[in-house]
Amino acid sequence: MVTRESVLEQLDRVLGSAAFRGAERSTALLRYVVGRALEGDADRLKEYTLGVEALGRGEGFDPRTDPIVRAEASRLRTRLERYYGSEGRHDPIDIVLAKGSYVPQFLPRTEQATTDPSEGAARDGALASAPRAGVGMRAGDSRAGIPRTLAWLAAMTTVLGVFAIGLWLGGRRASSVSQPFQQFDLDLASDGALGSEVGNDIAISRDGTRIAFVSVGREGLPRLYTRLLSDAAATQLPGTESVRGPFFSPDGRWIGFWSAGKLKKIAVDGGSPVTLCDATDLLGASWSEDGSIIATLNSTGSLWRVSAAGGTPARIVDLSAEGISPRWAQVLPGGTHVLFTAVRGPASDRANLEVLSLRDGSRKVVVRGGTFGRVLAPGILAYINQGALYAQPFDVRRLETTGPAAPVLDGIAYSPTFGYAQVDISATGTAIYRKALGGGRFVAAWLDSTGATTPLVDVPGRYMAPALSPDGRRLAMTVMDGGLLTLSFWDLAAERAMRSTTGPPVQSIAVWAPGGRRILLADDRGILWASDSGGASSTFVSTGGVTVPWSFSSDGRHVAFHQMDPRTAFDVWTVPVEPESGDLRAGTPVPFLRTPAFEVYPSFSPDGRWLVYASNESGTWEVYARHFPDDGAKVQVSKGGGRVPRWSHSGRELFYATDDQRLMVVRYDARTASFGSTPRQWSAVRLADTGVMPNFDLAPSDGRVLALLPAAPPSALRENHATVLLGFFDEVQRRIDRR
Repeated sequence: MVTRESVLEQLDRVLGSAAFRGAERSTALLRYVVGRALEGDADRLKEYTLGVEALGRGEGFDPRTDPIVRAEASRLRTRLERYYGSEGRHDPIDIVLAKGSYVPQFLPRTEQATTDPSEGAARDGALASAPRAGVGMRAGDSRAGIPRTLAWLAAMTTVLGVFAIGLWLGGRRASSVSQPFQQFDLDLASDGALGSEVGNDIAISRDGTRIAFVSVGREGLPRLYTRLLSDAAATQLPGTESVRGPFFSPDGRWIGFWSAGKLKKIAVDGGSPVTLCDATDLLGASWSEDGSIIATLNSTGSLWRVSAAGGTPARIVDLSAEGISPRWAQVLPGGTHVLFTAVRGPASDRANLEVLSLRDGSRKVVVRGGTFGRVLAPGILAYINQGALYAQPFDVRRLETTGPAAPVLDGIAYSPTFGYAQVDISATGTAIYRKALGGGRFVAAWLDSTGATTPLVDVPGRYMAPALSPDGRRLAMTVMDGGLLTLSFWDLAAERAMRSTTGPPVQSIAVWAPGGRRILLADDRGILWASDSGGASSTFVSTGGVTVPWSFSSDGRHVAFHQMDPRTAFDVWTVPVEPESGDLRAGTPVPFLRTPAFEVYPSFSPDGRWLVYASNESGTWEVYARHFPDDGAKVQVSKGGGRVPRWSHSGRELFYATDDQRLMVVRYDARTASFGSTPRQWSAVRLADTGVMPNFDLAPSDGRVLALLPAAPPSALRENHATVLLGFFDEVQRRIDRR
C-alpha cells in the first residue's frame, strides 16, 4: 500500500541518489511537485506556478516565451528513468511524472509496466554520463565505438571534416552523414593550469580540427596555446601574455584574443601578434566571413565592429540607455545578423538572447532566460542557463525558435557573474567543454595556517564574496539561486552557520559598515545602503556604470571602491563619509588612481597610512601599496602574482590570494610603516575559484580565515582536462526530436 510516509521515504531515497547528486533544479522541482501532490494541491501544478515557485523565475515569468519548466520537467523524467534503471531498480514505489503532466504518480512497483529502463538512458541523460576514453582508459577495455588512440582521433577528425553533420561554413551546408556519439577527455598539457580572468578559456576552429586554450604559468601569466585535436602536444604562442577570450577566424588560420588593453590576432603557426585596436575589456568576439570582427570592447553598453586587418572600431549599436550590456556576440550565417546576450542587471541567467540586424539596426528577442547563445547549425539554437546547455529548433530565415528547448549537457563551467561558459562547438559537430569542478558549488569553512578546516556552511551552493561582520557574528555572501544573484546572511553563533535572512539582488560584494548593522552594495546606479536584516536598499552615492565598493577606512571617514571607465578600465576611487543624524552621508567621489591598467580591490590599512590594491600593469596581477593620501610613491607587495588583498585586524599582516587560489601573507611594521618581509605561503589549501569575486575573508581575531572551498573532494579536481564530444549535432537533434 502506498502511504504518505512511504512516498516521503521514497522521495528521500531518490534525492539522495547519484542520479540526483548536484541536480539542484531537478531536486527542487521533484520535491515541490511531490509535496503539493501529497498536500492535495495537485491543481496548482501548472507551468506558471512551477516556474515562479519551484524554479525561482519570479512573478514576471511567462511560460509562452520561457521554456524552463518544460525543459526541466524533461530532465527530471530522464533522471527518474536513470535512477529506477540502476540504484532504484528494487525500490518499492515508483515516482512517475508522465509526459504532458506535472502531477506525479506514486505506483507500487508490482503495478508498474514492464519496460527496459536503460533504453535510451545514455542518450536522454546528461552527456557527461556517456562512456569516456582517453585519460584513464584501461588496457583491454572492449566497449565499442570509443576512441582508443590519438591516431584514431586523427582519422575520425578527417572523416568529420569530409562528412560533416550539418556543416556550416559561411552558411553553406554539406551532405549529412550520421556519426556515432563519442565522448572522451583531453589532458591539455602546458606548464601551468587552464584558466584566465574573464571569458572563455578554450575555443575550437570551425572545421573541428584545432583547439586554442589559455593556461596560467607558475609565474602567474596566462598565455595562449594551440594544438591539433589529433596531436598530444600543444604549442605556446609567443607574445600572448595576459591573454583572454580566444576565438578563431573562419578559415582557422588566425586566433583573435584580448591582452593588455588591446584586441589582437596571431597566426596559429606562430609569429608576432598583430594589434587590431584598443579595447579596455573583451566580453565576447565573433569573426565574420566578410573580414570584420563584432565584439564587446568596453563597458559602454555597445557592440563594435573592427576590421580583422585592424583599424578604428565602429559602434554598431548602443544599448546603454536601456541599461543593457551586450555580450558574447556571434555573427549568424550570411553575416547580416548578430546573436548576442542582452544582460540587464546582475543575473546573467535571466538575460535575453537577441538578434541584431546589421542592415537596419532592428532587434528581436529570441530566448528569454539564457546566456552565451550560439547557432550550432542551420536549425539549432543553443544557450546556457545555470551551467546547463539547452538546445531548441531555430529558423535562421525568420530568426525565431520553432519548438521547445531540450536540456542536452549539464555541469559546464560557467560564470553566473558575466554569463560566459567554457564550451565551444565547431561547424562540423565537434564540441569541447570544461566541467565545473564540484558541479560549480562551494562550501564555506574556517581555515587555519596548518591547512585544518572546520565546516561552517556545509550545504553546497553557488557562493561568492564572503564578508564577515566586524564582530565576527554574522556572515554575508552573494548567492546564485534560481538564476538570480542575491545577498544572504548567516548567524555564526552556533557550531554550524544558520542561514537567517535574504537581502536584495546584487551585482557586487557586500562591505560591512563600522558597527556592523549596515552594508554597502552596488548596482548600475552606484553604491547603495542596505540593512543586515535584508529589505530594500537606498542610494548612498550615485556613480553610474560598474562600481564595486571594497573597504572603509579604520576611522569610518572614507570608502574605497573601484569603478569601470570605458577609456581607462577599472580605476580606484575614494569617497569621504560624514556622520549625519546617526547615519552616514557620502561626499563627492574623487579618483585615487587612474591608469590604462586595471586597478581593483582597494583596501585601507588599519593605521590609515596606506591604500593597497591589485593591478595588472605588469601583465600579471600583483598587489601594490600607495600612501593615503597619494604622494606618488608605490610599493609592490606581492611577488609572483597576487590579488584580493585583505588586512588582518591587528594590522600586522596583509593577506592576498594567488592565481592558483592559495593564500599568501606578508608582515607589516606599523612603527616604520613598511612591508619588511618576503611574502610567504600561509596555507597550502587551494580555495574555490570564484573568478573575479573574492573567495575568503579574515576573522576579527587573527588566526583564522573564512574560506570558500570546492564541494568536490580534491582527488576529483582535474584542472587541465577538457571533454570532447564527437557527433554532437546528431545527438542534439535526437534530443530535440524526442520533445
